[in-house]
Amino acid sequence: MTARGNDQVNIITAVSAPRSEQPHTGTIEVGVMCDLDGTLVDTERSWLDAVRRSVRELGHDIDDAALLQYEGATLEQASSRIIAAYEVSRSAAAIAELLEDTTLAALEGNIEWRPGAEEMLRSLAGSEVPLALVTSSTRRWVDTVARHVDLTMFAHFVTANDVTFTKPHPSPYLRGASLLGLAPEDCVVFEDSRVGTEAALAAGCVSVLVQPTTESWGEGVHATAPTFTGIDRDWVAGALRLARD
Repeated sequence: MTARGNDQVNIITAVSAPRSEQPHTGTIEVGVMCDLDGTLVDTERSWLDAVRRSVRELGHDIDDAALLQYEGATLEQASSRIIAAYEVSRSAAAIAELLEDTTLAALEGNIEWRPGAEEMLRSLAGSEVPLALVTSSTRRWVDTVARHVDLTMFAHFVTANDVTFTKPHPSPYLRGASLLGLAPEDCVVFEDSRVGTEAALAAGCVSVLVQPTTESWGEGVHATAPTFTGIDRDWVAGALRLARD
């Protein structure tokens, strides 16, 4: 499945997404995989603030434009970028630890669901749609988030500790589909970042970009939604059906 090109399927929105014509007991099989940070929970601001503070602790300043390059980055990716940009003497592992410690401290007491996310997950779980959380964050990070929001709706978790390559590599979503017992093309993925949607598309999944505004790099996704409000099993099945047409 390609992210760009003439074989790109139509983009749909949460408002116009086709409803599945089959009842919940129908033959269509679908699983759902979700990114965590910035998608389900609002952590991106804390993360970028932590990057800024970490760079300052290393003796440098970072402007807003440069800071945006760290959006959706893993700890390892962010560490490598900091070393390349500022020629710091600390190791990548040490910088990653600094970034994670700074971010997790900022997140304590400041983690909230994005609009409609919890309701969507509970609706899907209640409809017996299998769910997997697929994140480039560490297990320690996920455990911190889980102290603030309920992640028990997920049957499976894929973190940075579970794969050799993180997003935009397809490995995390291929592993997630395997854990769900489904083919990647039978899985709908909810993402908010470019690296995440690229990973989902490279894995062969149906990719949904959850953003209040349409991003230019999101033209290759199968569906878009401003929030999770109104998304349920029928919406997901409709998105899967449209991607197959």
